[in-house]
Amino acid sequence: MSIAPEPILRAGMDTVGWACVFIRNQTVRDGAPIKMINDAMEAVHAVPQMLTNWRADALRDIRIHLACFPASRWPDAPDLVAFFERRLRDYGYSENVASSGTGNSER
Repeated sequence: MSIAPEPILRAGMDTVGWACVFIRNQTVRDGAPIKMINDAMEAVHAVPQMLTNWRADALRDIRIHLACFPASRWPDAPDLVAFFERRLRDYGYSENVASSGTGNSER
């Protein structure tokens, strides 16, 4: 098995990190909805393993997992899919280039 291409690895870990910060901040306030915490953890718990046991369809699966957190349901919650997509772009990832085999675009 291999590790995800660097832009995907970095974007994925940034997203998991941001989700953990959000979850931690929610748990220190009174009345944090358990369903929200669970939804967020369900969305990110498998992402690190997907990033470190990379396979061809893992990017699709990461997006599916992140979409399990319905941010619109919770006030001020992060949209994990949008955050991940922004980070992919920030790190120079292009799906068009990736399909040609390199996974990186020139900056």
